[in-house]
Amino acid sequence: MRTPPIVALVLLAAVPATRLGAQQNLVSQAIAVGGVEARQYSFGSGFGVNFLRQVAFPVGVSVPVGQRFSFDIGSNYAVTTVGVPASSGGNQTFSGFTDTQLRGSYTFGNDALVASVMVNLPTGQETTSLSNFSITSSASSNFLLFPVNTYGAGFSVTPGVAAAATAGDWNLGLAASVRVSATYSPFSDNAAIRYQPGVETRIRGAVDRLIGSSRFQLGLTFSTFSNDQLSGGALTSGAYDPGSRFLVDVGLLSPAGSGTVGFYLWDYYRSTSASADTTAGSAGVRENILTAGVNGSFPLSRTVSLEPIAEARIWSPKFGAGSLFGAGTGVRFNIDPHFAFIPAGRFDIGRIRPPSAPTSSSVTGWALSGLLRYAF
Repeated sequence: MRTPPIVALVLLAAVPATRLGAQQNLVSQAIAVGGVEARQYSFGSGFGVNFLRQVAFPVGVSVPVGQRFSFDIGSNYAVTTVGVPASSGGNQTFSGFTDTQLRGSYTFGNDALVASVMVNLPTGQETTSLSNFSITSSASSNFLLFPVNTYGAGFSVTPGVAAAATAGDWNLGLAASVRVSATYSPFSDNAAIRYQPGVETRIRGAVDRLIGSSRFQLGLTFSTFSNDQLSGGALTSGAYDPGSRFLVDVGLLSPAGSGTVGFYLWDYYRSTSASADTTAGSAGVRENILTAGVNGSFPLSRTVSLEPIAEARIWSPKFGAGSLFGAGTGVRFNIDPHFAFIPAGRFDIGRIRPPSAPTSSSVTGWALSGLLRYAF
């Protein structure tokens, strides 16, 4: 039931200090973003379900206030479907709004110091029922990436700070945040079940610099948690240690003709929690996800750009395994200085063996999206 945190502040550590110091406010103009994202994974025999599909409708607004303060707000409406054989009851679908996230950021002086507070408003908390938990949790995989991985996580507050500086040819960044969550009932049809997420502390360091005409970036993120507490109802009560997380990411952005090509590599490692069972299928056991890819942006005309991507992902948990290889492209239409439309499509193919399965199954996936961005 651990919800992967959404703390956008930590990304600030990778922004060059010269940029932050020059623009002062993180948001130079008001921006509204909305659209639709759809993703489906279909599985071969032996997996247990035929497919998992999600369609999400994200919406967000970012607004500067004066020279130093900015705020943004965002949420989703998502429809998740689990494809189940007719002999087992047929497809199961759940839909609803997710939590709403509100963040305010303030830039101090010209030294690239930014303070931020993010508040998670539980607008999706009461839309999840105990009977629908198996549907909503099917989209929470770290390996199969869906647009929305949780519908509701209760109220939480995440203060943080980020700083950037230069050292010769290097830009250095450091950020830290702490998320404190309130106790809540995760199921609307069983108020006796209470869940208290543990306090999360996240630290990120990052560096970047120019190498010739290319920009190199390197980052390291560490997250640690106090114990979660679950009580009430028919579920097992007690404390749960979510385990620590490490994320290393490397990127290189280079010019290519009239466009750019980016190479990226990231590795996500979750340590085995102290309270995890050591048997296959248990939560909290060790896992590692290694992802490498290449993307690009190539102008086709003054207002149209092609944005292809190719990616490989390897999942290595303590039990089970998975591999996924995908490619796709987006097309960015800059209709005018204020309005942009970005449709995109992608196809994935690979294999997956869940922790409790004796053999692997084939997996094929597709994704379609259409995002609108308006600056005013």
